[in-house]
Amino acid sequence: MNLESLRKHRRRSRWVEGLFQKNPILVCGLALPFAIMVTNNLKNSVSISILMACSLIPTVLLASLVGHRLPKWLSWAVYALFSMVLVIAFQPLTAAVAPEVGDSLGIYVPILSLNTVMFALCGRYSQPGHRPILALMDSLSYSLGFALAMCLLAAIREFLGNNTIWGVAVKFPVRFTGVQIAFSGFILLALLAALLQFLRRVFLLHLYRRDNPGPNESA
Repeated sequence: MNLESLRKHRRRSRWVEGLFQKNPILVCGLALPFAIMVTNNLKNSVSISILMACSLIPTVLLASLVGHRLPKWLSWAVYALFSMVLVIAFQPLTAAVAPEVGDSLGIYVPILSLNTVMFALCGRYSQPGHRPILALMDSLSYSLGFALAMCLLAAIREFLGNNTIWGVAVKFPVRFTGVQIAFSGFILLALLAALLQFLRRVFLLHLYRRDNPGPNESA
């Protein structure tokens, strides 16, 4: 892969790094309690992903605008309280997904305001010199990456464990109820993380071979 192609690839992927390249769950290993405990069905995952986006994007944008003006000891309290207010304000959105979701999520709704994805991005953009547009794009891509991983995990676990998708029965000859337990969530998460790394390396290998054709190909 020549240097110019590598630079172009990095510039393009920078704007969506949270989606695949640095997926908060599958690559960075952030917010694992949600990925393990909440992904037993798709409704839970969609609901928690909506709340994540509604709280993460404004909080990271706030950090990029005022974070460098606040003392460090105060800034983290401000981010947490601001995120908590957003989670509470947008929690009624989960009722639109399914009325029973709020009860099934339980403690994971309030602790969403203290998630590691938020603290990682707020820590990055609370430093002076960062543009708010980058904070906005990163918070958006990391929210989408979080939702992608959560929904993928949930769809697989719900399908294999309950033979349903979104609560609707799906005909399948085998039912693996053990997929619903937390330990299986760890295993499935590890397999998906390994698959993502494999696909990333295959893609980079494709770019390398495209820019460095062999003697037969160049002929």
